[in-house]
Amino acid sequence: MGKRRWIMVLDRGAVLFIGIAVGTVLGLSFRTGGKPWQALPGWDAGAPLADTAPADGTPAPLAAAGPAPAPSLAPGCSGTFPKSARVAEALAAHRPLHIGVFGDSFGDGLWAATDQAFRKYPDVKVHQFSHEGTGFTRYRTRDLLQDAKDRVAGQPIDVALISIGANDTQGLFVNGHAAAYMTPAWQETIEGRMTALVRMLQQRGVAVGWVGLPRMRDATYDRDIQAMNRFYAKVTCRLGVPFANAVPVSQDRQGHFALRLIDPATGKDYLARANDGKHMTFHGYEVISRPVVQPILALLAPPAAKPTTQAVSNDTAPAASANHAKAPKHAKRPAANAAGPDIPSKPTGLPTDLPTHKSTASPTDLPTAPAKAPADAKPITPAPTPSGSPSKSSAGTSPASGKRS
Repeated sequence: MGKRRWIMVLDRGAVLFIGIAVGTVLGLSFRTGGKPWQALPGWDAGAPLADTAPADGTPAPLAAAGPAPAPSLAPGCSGTFPKSARVAEALAAHRPLHIGVFGDSFGDGLWAATDQAFRKYPDVKVHQFSHEGTGFTRYRTRDLLQDAKDRVAGQPIDVALISIGANDTQGLFVNGHAAAYMTPAWQETIEGRMTALVRMLQQRGVAVGWVGLPRMRDATYDRDIQAMNRFYAKVTCRLGVPFANAVPVSQDRQGHFALRLIDPATGKDYLARANDGKHMTFHGYEVISRPVVQPILALLAPPAAKPTTQAVSNDTAPAASANHAKAPKHAKRPAANAAGPDIPSKPTGLPTDLPTHKSTASPTDLPTAPAKAPADAKPITPAPTPSGSPSKSSAGTSPASGKRS
């Protein structure tokens, strides 16, 4: 009996200590904006970042009035996208062109929009390799590099599109030491993981494109996301990967978050954002993905029919008119000379079109940001998905609805 009593006492003591530990974590969460590890020993606050100006000291531009600009790639950083060794080989062999989409729940949305864009091309296959709730800071949950290797081993691809980061506005542990968001140790680790992923794809002859994150409704979260966009653009530029800046087409004319926006391609108002203030609607994902989707579509466009010049006479006129053949509705892709076999070379310039009027904040401010656990826990009500959309949600919901980022 004595032994059993001691066991019961130990069991109750364990429960008590667990309760105290949970309470401590919750208390620290309230005091540190949902990031309790900031109070751990060894937390590296790092050097402060500029709040309102880029690193080169130039003043941050004011938000410009007028219609929303069309989405575009960062100048000087797109390499030869989407031309690559595998794309050239696919065009030459007239075999199906395979596009793989990687990322978190924003990757899910990018996949849905990309799949819809290529629906009329039966020889283009779009593969969903994205996983909700993942990120470069979450390698204990899912190693994105190893996952990508496994994916392309099972299904080789010619083009890779990436959109990720909504879950990464948080610190991580580097060699047993905590590194706060955007500190030098954090940036070095994340850049290494980004580089390993991109180089793995490029070494296989895959053309890689990157889609940035949009304007966010929550001011603190948006500040962190814009810091990430600038960081991503800098790294992808060094890697020769085009970075599609999603911010200009995901904000209103005053540079603020808005649920409804103007489509720069049509000039029409549309529901662009989900109710959670983070994700896009299906139409919104279509808009922000255009800079990387349209160059691929341009490779696949059938060549325009060219009239044959002939001497016109009474007996040759009918033949000349017959030579004005119409381009087939779904013509085969052009030959390989439409795309060079070069793997994107390392560019020298850095992007200049990224928004800098929003503050990037210093790491001493960032710890007060709310927890960036999977970014979309609440159900959302986006614009109805077009007929035949590959979105995983039911009709009228966003591909990322009700999911984590």
